[in-house]
Amino acid sequence: METIWLPVEMRIAALFTIPGAARKYSSCTGTTKFDFTDLTRPHTWYPNARRKHRKVFLHMGPTNSGKTYQALKQLESSSSGIYCGPLRLLAWEVAKRMNKAKVPCDLITGQERDEVDGAKHKAVTVEMADVTSDYHCAVIDEIQACYCLIWRLTFRIC
Repeated sequence: METIWLPVEMRIAALFTIPGAARKYSSCTGTTKFDFTDLTRPHTWYPNARRKHRKVFLHMGPTNSGKTYQALKQLESSSSGIYCGPLRLLAWEVAKRMNKAKVPCDLITGQERDEVDGAKHKAVTVEMADVTSDYHCAVIDEIQACYCLIWRLTFRIC
């Protein structure tokens, strides 16, 4: 396993970026040893997100029952928001729909970045989501597909 040694001045920035990744070692060099592969304390990640009190809604229903439609209506009416989809085509469709409805929306995928002036909404693929920003509304569409490796590989091959 490879470790990374950071100077003291970078310690605060790294701790802010990856809380709980620093391990304390006594050292006369004044550096902290970071192990970016340490996944033993996930409850310490994203402390600001864990402090927030929020409502979480789970829309479940059969195909074509309006789950995404209702979620996007809520997203359109919010002051700021993000749509996270598993495919770039879904993100593109949402950005197009939001901009057509006069709600400025950025499109950010692994292949393209279309930023609209004054946009407080984003349509992204899940891997491009900015998890450090605050949003009034976040829609995670097709969440069962986000972490299903076989599903993702099937769509990438086709």
